[in-house]
Amino acid sequence: MNKCLVLFAEGDTEIEFYKKVTANARMQHPAGKFDINIEFRNVGGIGGFKNIALRKFKKEIKPKYKADCKFIIVLCSDTDVFDFSSKPPINWDEVKKELLNSGAAQIIHVQARHSIEDWFLYDMEGILKFLRLGKSAKVSGNNGYAKLQSLYKKAHKVYYKGIRSNGMIERLDIERIAAEPGVRDQLNPLYQALGISDRL
Repeated sequence: MNKCLVLFAEGDTEIEFYKKVTANARMQHPAGKFDINIEFRNVGGIGGFKNIALRKFKKEIKPKYKADCKFIIVLCSDTDVFDFSSKPPINWDEVKKELLNSGAAQIIHVQARHSIEDWFLYDMEGILKFLRLGKSAKVSGNNGYAKLQSLYKKAHKVYYKGIRSNGMIERLDIERIAAEPGVRDQLNPLYQALGISDRL
């Protein structure tokens, strides 16, 4: 049976990051390659998981593969909009149920606690090198996004959430980030789906 891993993320920044995560996993794979097709799709923000992900799965992805293909869907989101909201913008159980009803065999939910930018900052060295800032650069801000913005400002650049990073993600040490306990817990199901089972 063919297998296809479909990764949905909130924006281009996230897609870039998860492409690097899967490339890193490929290097660790015993065979050096995957026996699984991988599709990446940007859903354009948290709200896109409600209907855009489902539509892309049914209209764009399923028609590309044989009827007996096993689809593993990975939903990659930040938790920030849920952390302080009494009425979350999305019901994950409903999203997962609709995808399963539409032919998904398995759903993996990878959640970056508070935001993907918090994960990026675990490789502060890589970010400072990319921005050509000294190791003593002061970081200000009350969350990962604000901290990254402040570092970019120091380098006379602007960080836009969700838009391609123009090289920053290329410079990140994925191994270092993936080794952080909170990140590892979230990425492990994705690594396992890709055939890497020794990251626990």
